[in-house]
Amino acid sequence: MSQLHRFGWGVCRSLFMASIILGHSAVTHSAEPTAPSRELAFITIDVAPWAYNDPDTGENEGAFVEIIKEVERRIQQPINVTITPFARVDRQLDSGEHDCTILVPLSEKQIIQGDIVSYHPIGFIARKGVVINQYDDIKNLRISVIRGAAISPEFDSDQTLIKEFDTDYVMGLRKVARGRLDVIVGAIPTLQYLIEEESLQQQFEEPFAVTEIPLVFQCSRKSPNLDQMDKINAVLLEIKSDGTLEQIRSRYYF
Repeated sequence: MSQLHRFGWGVCRSLFMASIILGHSAVTHSAEPTAPSRELAFITIDVAPWAYNDPDTGENEGAFVEIIKEVERRIQQPINVTITPFARVDRQLDSGEHDCTILVPLSEKQIIQGDIVSYHPIGFIARKGVVINQYDDIKNLRISVIRGAAISPEFDSDQTLIKEFDTDYVMGLRKVARGRLDVIVGAIPTLQYLIEEESLQQQFEEPFAVTEIPLVFQCSRKSPNLDQMDKINAVLLEIKSDGTLEQIRSRYYF
């Protein structure tokens, strides 16, 4: 993806939050993990297909949920998973009520970072017949943008672009599918999930990604289970190296 560095991941972080919608810090804990002082508790944002509650089954679903289930199986310890709006993720990690997450990098005042687990692609999906091969191809297109989302300094400040601000992705996708707009910009996995939910697959071209946001394993500095962090981080790296993570990613449009 030749355009990936046109957008900085830092500014795209705002888009990831709006879709509700990097440094590496050394991990310094006890060399001998012990049993957790309480059941391990992971938390993340409620945004499909990363993590969401299926209204039909009442069960938590999504890429995050499957990753944590695999970690739980390999470390042979139960992990409680909470899905919530982003503001609560910050509060719960800051207080130590939840131990860890896999998310865009949070403040190092709150958390200790582990390794990058995956990436969250950001970009454009055009209606059928509209081809985007490079960023400049959007110049004359009518673009659906989530109201309040910060995408990149270049995109946000460009007054020549034809932008229509929508309150949510579904509204924008429907406009694009009906030909009222040409393209939508946002979190690609979420857009692809919603396209399938709306049965609009035949109305859209393949996505054009412009950047990827790192999703990092990180734990609260106030967690009582920090001595488990190295073990979990090692399992996450194992899941990446043996292909399990890619299998999960592919099921959820990542």
